[in-house]
Amino acid sequence: MTTNSMWRTTAALGLAAAIVIGAMPGGQPAAYAEQPAVSSATPIYGPQASAPVVKPAWQLPLAKFQQDGRTYTAALAEEGRVFALVTGGQLAAYDGATGKRLWKYGAGLKPLLTYDRGVVYGAAKDGSVYAVGTNGAKKWTAGIRADQAGSIEPIGDTVYVTQNLTLFALDRATGKLRWKTTETGGQYEAGLTGVTVSDGVALRSYMVQGALSSSQINAYDAKTGKQLWTAFRQGAPLAAKDGLAYSVMDTFMVGDDDPVNKSLHIAVLSLKTGAKKGERVYKWTTQPELPGQYRFGGAYGSAFLDGNDLYVYQDQAVARYDFAAYAADAKPVQRYAAPNGRDYQPLYRVYGGRLLYQNVHDHGILALKTANGQFVTYPGGVQPVQTDLFGNGLYVARADGTFDAYDFAALKPAFTVKLGSRDFEPTLKSGALAYVRAGGTLYAVKLPAGLR
Repeated sequence: MTTNSMWRTTAALGLAAAIVIGAMPGGQPAAYAEQPAVSSATPIYGPQASAPVVKPAWQLPLAKFQQDGRTYTAALAEEGRVFALVTGGQLAAYDGATGKRLWKYGAGLKPLLTYDRGVVYGAAKDGSVYAVGTNGAKKWTAGIRADQAGSIEPIGDTVYVTQNLTLFALDRATGKLRWKTTETGGQYEAGLTGVTVSDGVALRSYMVQGALSSSQINAYDAKTGKQLWTAFRQGAPLAAKDGLAYSVMDTFMVGDDDPVNKSLHIAVLSLKTGAKKGERVYKWTTQPELPGQYRFGGAYGSAFLDGNDLYVYQDQAVARYDFAAYAADAKPVQRYAAPNGRDYQPLYRVYGGRLLYQNVHDHGILALKTANGQFVTYPGGVQPVQTDLFGNGLYVARADGTFDAYDFAALKPAFTVKLGSRDFEPTLKSGALAYVRAGGTLYAVKLPAGLR
């Protein structure tokens, strides 16, 4: 089975600046995590239309952390509870409906939290990693000195911890270090978060310097950490299953420079050896904007997998293919006219039957209906600072301290909350409540039935 960590709920420094597009291809959702379909710290919505003003049910001051001149907090909302770092860097749990504190744990903890299967994982200032049950009891502590950890990713019976070029593998039940590997070659530039595990092989992506800088997949034996193979100029796996990994190839400046006849190449690699077992090629033709002009990257020549649907961005169009029924030169199942690439970039996500795009100028949302190719444009404006999409609720925080909620399907405003700070972080949600973080305080807001 293939599992990917991006489905887990994680709170970490820098998360507010990320766009979270759900799981990476080939992943399965964690058992309890409620993840946003979109979480963006760029502006999307303008002034709220007429909607009832509501007040938070309760609020909680959080511990504040600084990085690169910005203030961050660390909190998760899971199974009707809030887990957060509070004064003194303590981990505390609260009843999500009432705000009643249930327990506290530790002190001086770092703002990195992950939740999976009833356990909260985090890191201490000395770099150790801990696991705490939802009753507040410590399960274990691993003294691995991951003081700069980028992610904690529980997968199967293992907890993977990424720290730039280092990857730790901990026993999930005991926290015992199974293995540790560090890439020391001078060509390595950075290690990316996100670990995929399938058929006893752990895959991780790195940025590597070659003739050109590009991404590289490294494969490790999941039991021992022994490096099995590397594949340079390969994107993070679209899928990993049945002994194979599927990855988009970086063909920039490698003979694929035809400005009209273009193609996207997906390598089919053996999970055990990295040997190339095949190559899938998806072709299309386009008209360059200027004679001889060649476009590559971004919306052009990129792809993502949604279940069995492979979406390939093809200049002025986006095509959907049946990933399970590949045939050479096969036509797409459906092809849609794409919005102007100068104005809109894809969010690499289908949500509610809509392919999501974001305006590169005012960061407004545009959705392409996959049933008929129709465009739906959401209200634009100025000064929003944080946008999150959960279920049928689109939540927009603006620089004047206003938090607005919209019905995503009906394009109608649902409610407004007036808060006193413009410093918003990603919204959290669990069940019937949304949890808004602004100015270092968490506010619990009850949701109407249509947004739960």
